[in-house]
Amino acid sequence: MTDLMNFDYILILRLVVAAICGGLVGWERGGANHEAGLRTHIIVCLGSASIMIVSQCLVIQYNINQEIMRMGAQIVSGIGFLGAGSIIMDGNRIRGITTAAGLWTTACVGIAIGAGYYIIGFVVVILMVFTMFGLRSVTLKLRLRSMQYTLKIQISEKDIIKTVLNQLLALGVAVNSIKTNYDQKSGLEVVLLEVTLSQDLTIDKVICNLGSIDGVSQVIPG
Repeated sequence: MTDLMNFDYILILRLVVAAICGGLVGWERGGANHEAGLRTHIIVCLGSASIMIVSQCLVIQYNINQEIMRMGAQIVSGIGFLGAGSIIMDGNRIRGITTAAGLWTTACVGIAIGAGYYIIGFVVVILMVFTMFGLRSVTLKLRLRSMQYTLKIQISEKDIIKTVLNQLLALGVAVNSIKTNYDQKSGLEVVLLEVTLSQDLTIDKVICNLGSIDGVSQVIPG
């Protein structure tokens, strides 16, 4: 109870701010379909903040020489190799980055608790669990949004539209809407497609496949 009364709650504010700042960067990265997205950035930022807080508290509260933190630094560095082993390639996607970040931050939690800063460790764990489970649906929505594209396809005649749609179907691309118009300047039919890609498919592969169809002169993503 005494520990709770004497605890500097500004340290919790630091952790919350770190989570928010990491989340802001992760939101942008996740929206751009990068593997290290919202949850990964929050967890890594939390771990970094917690280890910095523990280092600072040990020096200020106990007047401990900075040399003692070398052991903690070795733990953080060593756990990085363990985390690297959990990152794997699955088709065109990289999996396990959030798991690796979780391992690394868990090591930071262990250092905090081992140094006697139970509240810091507990708060980090709560924020981690919320990030990994509570934000899962947000991550999925960001990923889905990042896989939606508008394709502008120039074709020599309307009959080619069917071939284009069949090719997209074969690739596993979902066509959400389709519009056609005639470009008088080029003398070509223009097809505007709203599509959603599957997780293991890249827009470059789709463009390459559509561009190889006879009668397709240009494919422009938007």
